[in-house]
Amino acid sequence: MTEEEAIAELTEIKKKITPETFQQVAAERSDCGSYANGGDLGMFGPGEMMKPFEDATRALQVGEISDIVKTDSGVHLIMRYA
Repeated sequence: MTEEEAIAELTEIKKKITPETFQQVAAERSDCGSYANGGDLGMFGPGEMMKPFEDATRALQVGEISDIVKTDSGVHLIMRYA
């Protein structure tokens, strides 16, 4: 899948996803190894994630879902759990 295709898919997912459906959608569609945990990456501290990912996560309120975030590993939707 190209980056443009991934962005188009995430744009459509973002229109429908809710905090209540995030884990299910991540488990069904995520390319990240975290899909097995419903997209949950667990707790991480400063400097443990790529800067755009970390910055986007820290900008979210608990239960909020990000806009599309681009990193060297791809494009992402992030939901902050804690």
